[in-house]
Parts: sequence; structure tokens; C-alpha cells
Amino acid sequence: MTTLLYKSGVRTASLILGGSTAGVLFSISAQAAEITDVGLTKDGIIESPANHVIYDNPSQGVRLNGGFSLMGFAAGTHNINYGSRTGNSHKSPAWWEATAAPSMTAEYDLPDNAGTLFGGVTAFYTMTRGNGDGDPAGSTPDHPEHFRLDNAYLGWRSGDLFADSLGENAFTFSFGRQSFQFGDGFLIGDGFTEQGKYGGYYIGPSHGFHSSAVLSFDSHGWHADLFHLKASEYNLLQGNYGEYQNTSLNGLNVDYTLNDRAQFGAAYVHAYNSWDRSRNGMDVYNVRAKGIPFEALPGFSLGGQYAWEDRDHGGNGHAWYGQASYAFQDTPWHPVISYRRAEYGENYDSMYNSFAGGWGSWYYGEIAGEYHISNNNMNIDMLKVAVQPADFVETGLIGYSFRRNKSTGSGSKNFSKEVNLYADWTLSDHFTLSTVYGIAFPDDAAKAEYGRKKNSQIAQVFATYAF
Repeated sequence: MTTLLYKSGVRTASLILGGSTAGVLFSISAQAAEITDVGLTKDGIIESPANHVIYDNPSQGVRLNGGFSLMGFAAGTHNINYGSRTGNSHKSPAWWEATAAPSMTAEYDLPDNAGTLFGGVTAFYTMTRGNGDGDPAGSTPDHPEHFRLDNAYLGWRSGDLFADSLGENAFTFSFGRQSFQFGDGFLIGDGFTEQGKYGGYYIGPSHGFHSSAVLSFDSHGWHADLFHLKASEYNLLQGNYGEYQNTSLNGLNVDYTLNDRAQFGAAYVHAYNSWDRSRNGMDVYNVRAKGIPFEALPGFSLGGQYAWEDRDHGGNGHAWYGQASYAFQDTPWHPVISYRRAEYGENYDSMYNSFAGGWGSWYYGEIAGEYHISNNNMNIDMLKVAVQPADFVETGLIGYSFRRNKSTGSGSKNFSKEVNLYADWTLSDHFTLSTVYGIAFPDDAAKAEYGRKKNSQIAQVFATYAF
């Protein structure tokens, strides 16, 4: 099956076909996926996608797989920053991005059913071209292109070692440069942002944390992760912090899935040794739940999360969302209607969140969410309608309303309204294509921040070919 994986936002949007997934699974299947779906994402490490068998010797227990993907993105805009040149020297920049992504994985079954050793490597070569400073936020000026080793890790799975009592692969331990997420990427899921000399700001294929060690447990519906992560991201502005910005995280994540109808989770994260003073010593607490509350209404699902950030330096932060979705399962085109209410406090730090749940996840809107807001000091309402006219295509319309919690200068809190129209095609087992048109209508708060109040438009196309 061909699976679309999106990782987008001020960060990115990427598609990976098959293999292990980083972020939410958004499959063009019988029904559009939503963030309220149980099991939509998998907590824990995300292994390199490598679907082609290079070597397989069952008698020696050795397996070697490889993979290769090409990703391309292009966008044209009009008054993308509400008619201002804030962030980009062009009021209406057009640009394109390209990424090549080779990957390889290896496994060795230890003697006497002592588990499996595994490892993986993923690299990305990315580039950005176009007028102005690349993307509207100006994060990739001067036509950058660069190679980055995203994943390079080793690990061990318990295999059948505890199968009689705990189940197969009850324990997994891995370390190195790798991708990791929990809670649909609401807090943790994307360890690197492409900017500056790293092209591909929108595609943003890199997820991996610079270094990590993760011990995971899976048994009878329970999942837990004890983790250490270090993010090292390129500093676009250079200046006081040097070329890279480092933050270390230690934490614990636990969730429980009940009969595929409900999922409950909680997490604790401690940040330290950070370039950002407000993160040093910060403790983050997260609770979440989602599922189908009524057995008689299998198409109706609810979900929500809450995060509290307790800081030693600066004010505390909080964020929450609640979403309700209804899937018309026996109706032609399988429509799905979703409404979400989200609030991000003025001191909230979205940390290393990632894209999840298809269009309209933690990055709200292809204009405001990608380039203008950073998931703090904002109240957001989202209404989404998705349909599937054919097995190979999904299309939908998403509306957003953005309102500041605290006015940033105009006296008005109303920031903007936005509408996105999207379509996703699975053209073959290897080739996928997505198109989006967005238009944003700024309010007085946007004018106070950008100095202009013209409607913004964007049209974009994103394609992936996976070998």
C-alpha cells in the first residue's frame, strides 16, 4: 500500500512511501484520516524507510534493505505577507525545492532467540531555488543546497525473548541520530528544521534528532518510552549562539490503547543545556485522549491534548486542542467533517512538533500556519470537510479563523481568516501528487504586525517518487 506521510508547516511537508513512518499516517484508503483516529501514529522511534530487499539470508538471520525517494515542491504567491516585504524581499515570491533521499536498514537475528540487532541510515540532499529569499518567511535565502545525514542509529529488539509473557518485541532500545515522536507529534516529532544553508524549508525531509537514546516497551495495549534527545538545529541568524542551536531533552511517555476504540496518554519532558534561556530547566507535562465514545456511532470520534510548560526563566506556557470528527461511512465519496478548537498561550513553546493528521494539523493553514504564526498567543478555529471521489484521490476544503490571545499593537486581536482547497492523488504505487490553493484575509492584528492588509494567495504542488 502507498502511504502518504506529511511533515509540514513553518517546518515542512514531506511524503515518504511505505516503510516506517515519521509522523502521522495519512492513507488514501476507505476513509480520510483524522487526528482523532486511534492508532493514526505510532509512538517511539521511526526507522529509516527501506522497502527493497538487497540481501536476505534466513539461515544466518541477516537482512539488508534499501530505499530511495525523490521529492519536489513548487509554489507561486501573491501578496503572501499581506502585501508587505516583511520576511522576504519580494511581496509575491515564487520558488521551488527538491530533495533526494537514499536510505538503508540492516537486521541480524541473535542466536538462541536473544532478539534482533538493527540499524539504519537515511540521508537527504536538498535545494531551494526561486526569486526573493526563497520561502515567504525568508528562511532559505541565496539559493541554498546541502547534504545532511538525518538518521544513523543502532538498536536491539527483544523479538521472542519475552513473547510468552509480554508479547513479541516487548522491548526496543536504540541510540544514535534518529527520529522519535509521541502524541501525534503535538510536542515532539521533528528534530530538525531546514533553513539557512539547508534548502528545502517546505519539504523539510529531516526529522532526526542529532543524538538520542530511547528505551521502548510494548505489551498488551501499553506503550512506554524512556528517552534522551538532543536537537542541534542550524541558526539562521548566527550571532550570539553560533552556527547551531542545541537543546537536550529527557522524558517519559506512556499511553494505553483500549480495544482500538480509545487511546489515553501522558508524558513528561525536561529541557536543559539549551541555547534558549526560557527552555533551560523547563518541565513540560502533557495529557491526551482520543477515540470513539459511542459504540452505536462508529463514525464519530473525539480527541484532545493539553500541555503545561513550567519554566525557571520567563512565564509559564500552556496549549490545548479539542476536535470532533464524523465520518459518513456508508455514504458515497465517504465524507468526513471535522471541527477543532485550539488555544496556544502567549508564552507557549511548540518545541519540536511535527505535521500529523493530513492537512490542517499542528500547522494551521498553508499561509498563516506555514509562515506567519508560531503556535503561540493564538486562538484557532478550524472546520474541515474531506471527500474521496475515487480510490486514488482525496480532496477537501479547510477554513480557519485566527485570533490573538493578547493584542500585539493594534488593539484588535483578530488576525486573519483563511481557506485552503487541497487534493491528494496516489497515481501509482510509487508516485504521489498533492496540490493546494490557499487564500487569507487579514484583519487588524495582522496589519499591525505586517504593516499591510492585502489578501494573500498561494498555489502549490508537491510530488514524491519512491523507488
